[in-house]
Amino acid sequence: VLLFYVPEFNNLDVFIPVNNHLKIKKIYSELKIRIVCDILVELGFDKNLSIRIQDPNPLPDRKELDDLIFDELGLTIDERKEVYWATAELVKERLDKAASR
Repeated sequence: VLLFYVPEFNNLDVFIPVNNHLKIKKIYSELKIRIVCDILVELGFDKNLSIRIQDPNPLPDRKELDDLIFDELGLTIDERKEVYWATAELVKERLDKAASR
């Protein structure tokens, strides 16, 4: 698990594609000043349910940024869902493992 403090987050370099770069920078600037929630909350998953039975429902500002990046990568709707599911599953598995110890 990668841990860092907010000042470090604010100084992270972010890949910004040529297309929509101003919009991406604006959304990212707004996102980095708000309180960032648990990743499962950010992605709209209930941690008490199986990830795969849920539809990803990311927070609006996160979804807006993700969609711009996913568009740049040319991901389909199913591929986008897979990114959210895989991310959430990895985090949930790690949290469950840590809780069991």
